Amino acid sequence: MWFKNKHLMTYAQRKQQLRLQAGAFLLCLLIPLSILLYFGFAQLKQNQLSEYQEQARSLLSQIDRQMFKRRLLSSSLPVEAFNYYQPVYNPLTEETLQIPSVLSHLDPARPTATRPIQGLVGYFQFDAQGRFNSPIWPEPLSAEDLTKSTSEQQKTSVELQQRYDQAKFIYQTLAKSNALQTKLAAGLSKENGLYQIWFDVPGYFIFYRLPKVGTERKLQGYLVRRDPYLLSLVGEYLSQSQFDTPVLLTLDADRSNSSNKLYNAMTAQPEQLYFLLPHAQSNVRRLAEADTPAELRAQPLYSSALRWPFNNYTLHFTTRTLPMSPTLFYSALFALLLVLTILGACYGFYRLSVRQLALAEQRMNFVSSVSHELKTPLTAIRMYAEMLRAGTVVSTEAQQDYYGFIHSESERLSRLIDNILLLTRLNQEDHTGLPQVKPDYAPVAMLADIIRSKTSTLLEKQDFHLNMVIEAPLSEELDVLVDQDAFAQVVINIVENTVKFFRAEGISDPARRQLDITFRHAAHRDDKLILEIRDYGPGVSQQQCDKLFELFYRGGDELTRTTQGTGIGLALVAQLVKAQQGQITAHQMSPGLALRLTLHTRHTGNEMPEPKVLA
Repeated sequence: MWFKNKHLMTYAQRKQQLRLQAGAFLLCLLIPLSILLYFGFAQLKQNQLSEYQEQARSLLSQIDRQMFKRRLLSSSLPVEAFNYYQPVYNPLTEETLQIPSVLSHLDPARPTATRPIQGLVGYFQFDAQGRFNSPIWPEPLSAEDLTKSTSEQQKTSVELQQRYDQAKFIYQTLAKSNALQTKLAAGLSKENGLYQIWFDVPGYFIFYRLPKVGTERKLQGYLVRRDPYLLSLVGEYLSQSQFDTPVLLTLDADRSNSSNKLYNAMTAQPEQLYFLLPHAQSNVRRLAEADTPAELRAQPLYSSALRWPFNNYTLHFTTRTLPMSPTLFYSALFALLLVLTILGACYGFYRLSVRQLALAEQRMNFVSSVSHELKTPLTAIRMYAEMLRAGTVVSTEAQQDYYGFIHSESERLSRLIDNILLLTRLNQEDHTGLPQVKPDYAPVAMLADIIRSKTSTLLEKQDFHLNMVIEAPLSEELDVLVDQDAFAQVVINIVENTVKFFRAEGISDPARRQLDITFRHAAHRDDKLILEIRDYGPGVSQQQCDKLFELFYRGGDELTRTTQGTGIGLALVAQLVKAQQGQITAHQMSPGLALRLTLHTRHTGNEMPEPKVLA
């Protein structure tokens, strides 16, 4: 058994044990709750991250579909459109007309299918012999023609000059492609009907196909600038994103892809493009690497490669630390309230338990004090009574002394019992609502007479001097709300307590054997009076001042204390003052202690309603 053979613990030991038990109980509550809250918040954060990741995944899927649609649209261009002149049959005249191709316009932004190709430089075509032509120039051009100077070509118009310069630029750019040169040198063979891409010219994409025109296979395609083309494809859907915070999109060219060896050979460093997806569906902006905010790289969202043939490009979605969502905010608020509630409840139970321990300790002290208070005088009374009954005391004077001692001790026992019974009745009043004290208005002079009559004998016997002062502007017309019997009991208990502790400390200074009682108006309150009872005894500390009116409280240890008492005197005083609708406070003085009673007053000349008696 846990409690078998356990010695009786002191109040300090029981309080320490209570602290340990309360701490262990609190930990048993908080540790599982902390674990639960940790995983709960982690799951909420993961759910929030999953929402962003799903948006990024959906965005990437839309970009892939858009790139595939562009390839389908461009593949729908007729093979004859890559020559400057396109034969068109007229069924009315049954003649074949030669009209300019739909690809012969100079403006790259002009739609060639359903929509323009952003970043388009121009279209091109190579035959099996490697001869180059572009739809913007009327005749095929050889390498020798393209290397001639402008003056040698003798252009006849500005438009022809522009067409020639653009065709020349296209050819010179394509000449940088090792993949294209290798394809021409190896011969043109049949491939997939969709446009394929070469990436080996930095800053450009070369789209190409190998259709059969008549009996001859040709290499057709178009040249686009990389950045505008990617920005148009990626930015179109990025501007429709639903992110709640700015997102940084990094388009990274991966050199490790084995299918892109020619491209890797031409680029010394991996290429990266940065796009900022602002909040609230603003326009997508292209950023330089030096301008990319570092905080937008704090939280990775999603990374994936694009579909073939752009599979050497990887999209990375990153953002700043995810903001707290409303769900997470309210969950955190609820968790905080829950923790505070648990802490408050545990602290409340702990304080209640400490009060119960203190009350039990006070009751034990009370039993010890009452036992001492009763046993000593009863023993003396019985001893003197037995001596008187046995006739051993023959002197009449001695007999009178013994009778006087028995009478005084009996009165002290009666007062002790009366105090206990009165305190019990006052406590019962709080539960039954029946008042034991019935205050009424009485003049200040009457209260002064009560004080003198009830304390003069005790003070003279102990050689104390009473100083009573009624400060102006108090007059005989001022009445104070008191119960005269209760007021007398309050004064007697305070004076007895003062004399008892003064005598116990053995103070020899005769100048300190005095008691000051002062009546004065309360500051800033015309309806209140302060009665101050100040002694010049040993006094108490400020900490003890706050505990003087607690039930069963006595300073010091019961085993070493030299003063008599049960610890209910000042508690009874506080109860009696409260029953008279007043208030009592203790104040540390130098030397001594001051007890201040605040009581209700009225002027007899004023017609004021009777105050309500506290239940």
